[in-house]
Amino acid sequence: MADKLEFGVNVNTRAPIIYPEHYKPSDMFDLAEEAENLGFDGVWSADNFFEKARVESTITLGGIAARTQKVKISTSSFIFTTRNVVWMALTWASLDQVSNGRMIMTVCVGGGSPEAGGIRPNAQYHYLGIPFNKRGAYMEEQIKLIRRIWLEKEVTNESDLPLHTMEGIRVDVRPIQKPIPIWISNNPQIFNIKGRLLERMMRRVGELADGWQTCTATQQEYKELFDMVKGYAKAAGRDPNELTGGYHLTCGVRENPAQARQEALDFLNKYYVTEFTDLSQSMWNRDAFGTPDDVIRKIEELAEAGCTNFCARFATTDQFGQLRMFAEKVLPRYK
Repeated sequence: MADKLEFGVNVNTRAPIIYPEHYKPSDMFDLAEEAENLGFDGVWSADNFFEKARVESTITLGGIAARTQKVKISTSSFIFTTRNVVWMALTWASLDQVSNGRMIMTVCVGGGSPEAGGIRPNAQYHYLGIPFNKRGAYMEEQIKLIRRIWLEKEVTNESDLPLHTMEGIRVDVRPIQKPIPIWISNNPQIFNIKGRLLERMMRRVGELADGWQTCTATQQEYKELFDMVKGYAKAAGRDPNELTGGYHLTCGVRENPAQARQEALDFLNKYYVTEFTDLSQSMWNRDAFGTPDDVIRKIEELAEAGCTNFCARFATTDQFGQLRMFAEKVLPRYK
């Protein structure tokens, strides 16, 4: 297991939409500030366009940057393919300036089956005119372009992909970091993806990303996938040890395990518009809902598989109570 693990908290931009009586949009910023005061290393914000309603992520990140001083700030995960790359170069450079160089841009292609939380996975792309089956290639080119825009005086590029042909494009607001770290988030284990598509997904992480994040994985799944990433990084002439392994940990921490599982079931069913009658029926059963020791056991399994960065998302209406419980019962093991 790694000597040092980092822990962040997801402020949950969807909770104010589905549980407004329990959690207001302004509570997200109070949660971020309290997380920093309690010793968390990062604060995260999820993202979507209109597939699942939530408070917009970059607005949320700006508020978090204004309310905190030390924590790293990131997305879990930012659907890069639904954004204009030049606009996002300006947006993320501005966020890095506002936060004094604390941003991590964790990106994904979005989408997913209803079982995995995708309500209308094709609709966002159809509206934007981006071919759904080319979203991986689209994101790969976006990553290359945004780094160029951040680092080069001006960018000229030829492309067959929408909005990626540019001539003399310059964005004079530059990030403090040179450049902002970019992580890629993907979850092939959820969809049982194999063969060439799996290779393409993990190769792009190894060749292009500064870190990898996934969710709902067993220890074995995590190790196998992260080993693939590191293998592709090495083949590309990169140092695989410089890639960060991350995990988005959906969890519930209670002394009563049955209470943690019931709270999580109710929360996740509403979050994903599902109708599971027990967590064991869903992919979420791979995560930890129970006593502090149950959560610690899951963390240590993943740490042994190579994960060093955890983002906790609390599956409950009691976001502040769970933040404090995690800080009191789980963090001291590692801090």
